[in-house]
This record gives sequence, C-alpha cells and structure tokens, in this order.
Amino acid sequence: MEQQQLSHGETRWTTRAFPLILACDNWQDPRNVGMAFRLADAFGVEAIWLGGTTPVPPNRKISKTARSTEGWVPFVHQHNLAEALVEIRAKKYSLIGVEITNQSKALDEYLSAEVQQPTVLVLGAEQSGISKEVLEVLDDCVHISMYGRNSSLNVATALAIALSAWVSRWQEIG
Repeated sequence: MEQQQLSHGETRWTTRAFPLILACDNWQDPRNVGMAFRLADAFGVEAIWLGGTTPVPPNRKISKTARSTEGWVPFVHQHNLAEALVEIRAKKYSLIGVEITNQSKALDEYLSAEVQQPTVLVLGAEQSGISKEVLEVLDDCVHISMYGRNSSLNVATALAIALSAWVSRWQEIG
C-alpha cells in the first residue's frame, strides 16, 4: 500500500489530558503564545497560565498561530504569577522551571529520576528568562541539553521539547 498524507478531517487521535499546567512568565511575542496554545492542545495540557505581561486572547497574532486552539484550551491571565504558583503548590503541584541556572538539571536526567504529577511547567520571557520573583518559588529547574555553540532556543521550541519529554515519560510510567 502506498503512503498517503491524511487530511485534517481524516486524522484520528485519542484524546488524553495530563495534570500539567503551562505557565508563561512575561512572554513577549504573541506568536509564541499562539504556539503555546497549539502545543498545549497537542500534548493534553490541563491549562495555560499567561503570567504578567504575556499577551492574552483575543489577539490577532495569537489566533493566527494558535489555529483556533485558544478557543478550547483553558487559560487564565495571572497578573502575579509568583503568587499563583505559591497558591497551587498547596494543591500538591510541583513547580518546575525550564531555565538554565546554576542548579538546573538536564531535562532527560530529571525525568528519568524525579518525574512527579501534577506539575506546573514554567517558561520565561524570550530575552530575559524566568523572572527572579518566579524563580524563587520554583521547586526545581530543568534545562535542555545543547550540543552546539548556542545556549538557548526559541521559547516555543523549548516548550515543544519539554512537553514531548514530559508526556512521553508520564506515558512510560503509566
């Protein structure tokens, strides 16, 4: 049988939700926010928290990149993301930043040993990373191992890598 690409209408996926909240800390580019919605939908994320100055729907650039997912992926604007994180910790969520720090662990190493549910995954602004106030309340930070000369990725790209690794690990352990 010859391989044929399926259209959107022909594609069938199993819907699954994970106890994972994505927190965007002062993101700047609405197109990255739109990608966060698409990725949250694709990986079964519980909700998106748009923290601080992160652009929020309705926004033409978010909508164009999100391809309608902002219409069904739950989101909330958290004016003070650090406070919201402290509050959700009481509900037994782990607070994990995706950021290179002096104490961060490689993503694959962290997930092989310490993966916990439920989790809030925090990613910072494209230029400045996770804010100091938010960094101070996190339980841990993980980083994506890089093997070239650059030390960072676009925030939406880093999010895709982190979500893929997180969901794959949770599927492995049941």
